[in-house]
Amino acid sequence: MKINYIPLAIVLFLGLTSCTSLNLNKKRINIPQNNIFFSADRNFQLGSKLLENRKNPEANFYFDQAVNILLDPDIKSPELKNKLNELIEKISDIQKKYLDSINSQNENFEKALIDDVISTPLFKPTRKQIERIKKIENENSPDFSIPITINRNVVSFITAFRTIKRKSIQNALNRSAEFIDDFKKIFKEHNIPTDLAYLPIIESGFRISARSRARAMGIWQFMGSTARLFGLRVDWVVDERKNPYKAAYAAADYLKYLYGIFGDWYLALASYNGGPGKVKRAIRKTGRRDFFKLARTRYLRRETRNYVPAYIASLIIAKSPGKYGFYIEPTEKIFSNSKIVEIISPVKISEISKLLNISVKDLKKMNPELIREFTPFNKKSYLIRIPADSDENILSKLKKLPSKAKYFVGWYRVKKGDSLYSIARKFRTSVKKIKRVNKLRSNLIRPGKRLLIPRGYR
Repeated sequence: MKINYIPLAIVLFLGLTSCTSLNLNKKRINIPQNNIFFSADRNFQLGSKLLENRKNPEANFYFDQAVNILLDPDIKSPELKNKLNELIEKISDIQKKYLDSINSQNENFEKALIDDVISTPLFKPTRKQIERIKKIENENSPDFSIPITINRNVVSFITAFRTIKRKSIQNALNRSAEFIDDFKKIFKEHNIPTDLAYLPIIESGFRISARSRARAMGIWQFMGSTARLFGLRVDWVVDERKNPYKAAYAAADYLKYLYGIFGDWYLALASYNGGPGKVKRAIRKTGRRDFFKLARTRYLRRETRNYVPAYIASLIIAKSPGKYGFYIEPTEKIFSNSKIVEIISPVKISEISKLLNISVKDLKKMNPELIREFTPFNKKSYLIRIPADSDENILSKLKKLPSKAKYFVGWYRVKKGDSLYSIARKFRTSVKKIKRVNKLRSNLIRPGKRLLIPRGYR
């Protein structure tokens, strides 16, 4: 749905990448009003040129500058608002094209709901509407393990989730049925509020393969660097952000860590979205530690300002779906109907699927973290999910599958002048095999790229 007015968060990608390492002057520039449109356009053009050259961090800096110029609180005019909307749409379009052009290893990704949530238009509920929601919650209200604030912003999201975002929220609730009890157990083990287990409703819509514009991945929408920091393996072979349960443990650790910093769950949630550094800076600049007071300042991005009320709104609905016209119809339970066994590694996934008499596609659904055609080759064993009804005879055969370590020659770093054909000849393999194993879309390779080389025989 096209939004013709200012979204709650200007655009997610404005904060995609930190520019702290760049030698750019980030101080706010005072611009005369008669030059404001020209300056915004100039920054936009500079950002566009940098993006064409795939310099994304630098491009984001100039896009951010362009938007900040038009967000000047001292200038209020319809022309400024129209120009801001126009600029946001332009940035959104070219950033989307840029992200779509990046090689994504041919994987099937789904849109993260967070990108949808941040584009939710503002509603302006009346005091009567706010009081009505408070009354609904006061009557037979469920127990919440996290503080619940019902204010204008929260009611705005409840209204949006019941109307224009209804289908997305309904689908998220349906998908949550398979995971929510297990996630609550994990969070209880970590001694943090179990209601935080509902966070994926607005993060990913409980989609396993959800990826945001910011390249966050999985049900819990971890960026690669944060995921690794909290114990998830994210590399060329395995991406544990896509494993719902491993990622849930990491999310619990991360949220507990954030709470330890701020001592407040709303601030911890804001940090989960925008990063603890930005929230700390906002607190330092304003001296305020109440999230909703902090959200009324300009020191938090709009996305982060609206993240907490969006979560509260989704939690209120999820805990009492019937009150708000929702229902929960569980989808296919893939993980609940599986069990984990230890096998020798590496093993080709196709060999495992043949033994289990299921398709490679179904096996990968149970093990979404496996992003290649084999289990990790730098491990002697691997814990893999298989159908729960697999009998002992199959399990015995599965555990005796021979390792295919010799299937790979090893890693090779591309040198200047190399081609796939010359590399294939060097290692006595084929271009087709190299492309398949490395999930390359074309024969184009650049110096410095690392390739896994399969042997030319079995």
